[in-house]
Amino acid sequence: MERCDPLVTVVVPAYNHEDYVTECLSSIVEQDYPSLELIVINDGSTDSTAARIKEFMAGRCAGFRYISKENEGLVRTLNMGLSLAKGKYFCQIGSDDLLVPGSIRSRVEFLETHPDVDVVFADAYLMYGRKKTTERLYGTAKRGYRSAEHTLKDLLTRDARIFLPTGMFKRTLLKALGGFDEDFTWCEDTFMKYMVALHARVEYLDKVVMYHRKHDSNVSGSWLRIMPDKILAMEKLHAMVERGPLKRLVEDKLYKYNLKYFEKGMKSEVDSDRLTAALENAIRIRPYASKSLYYRLFVALGRIFSSGP
Repeated sequence: MERCDPLVTVVVPAYNHEDYVTECLSSIVEQDYPSLELIVINDGSTDSTAARIKEFMAGRCAGFRYISKENEGLVRTLNMGLSLAKGKYFCQIGSDDLLVPGSIRSRVEFLETHPDVDVVFADAYLMYGRKKTTERLYGTAKRGYRSAEHTLKDLLTRDARIFLPTGMFKRTLLKALGGFDEDFTWCEDTFMKYMVALHARVEYLDKVVMYHRKHDSNVSGSWLRIMPDKILAMEKLHAMVERGPLKRLVEDKLYKYNLKYFEKGMKSEVDSDRLTAALENAIRIRPYASKSLYYRLFVALGRIFSSGP
């Protein structure tokens, strides 16, 4: 009987990666898996990313779909890809990252032989600029999240990890979860990993499936830009979990995130209203913590001196 490989949709959200996007796309079309649907979405790039994609597309690749749109951010771009996807399985890769050979096949084979699993995550090698390394994102000291072993608490304490770009999802799972939450702009992973931990059967494949590139223009490196998304994820999670140790753990992270955002934001050009709101949120959560008391005094004195005699 002839084998039928299930269709896999690979979505590439592309934004200002003219130096890397061709290499990314090559790593996808060179996979040894025959049943691929590739959707590349240019999210309003202002450099030559669009030209590089079109040049790569010329004369090749049935099943290759290219869309160009105005800039809306990563999360809306992924949801557009999800709305167009036809595959049984769905995965994403940033336009500056690379798949390793056999990446798609290894994850499909795992899911096909574990039909009760909704999503499988794996490991990644790190790249620095154009330099590939064998340094693993998880390595031996960090553990990939498995539903059979871990709970949401393990994700919050970082005793188990989910690196979303390594994931291969059943498309039906993402649809059931309502796609990626568009309340977020940059962090498609921060809240989604908690949602899959709460509502899905998750497994970890101890195998490297991609190269994750570190470079100066990484969105993930723009800490002050992504921190409001991280705070929002904790706020949403706080509303979902019942009172008890888990809720207190979420509150602790909310306190630390808000306070850290305030502290780092004071040294940059972050909107003062947002900083004030972050500090007020931190103080509301832990009103008698030493740092809360310190900053309450700090702000009060600042108001006194700014008001003059």
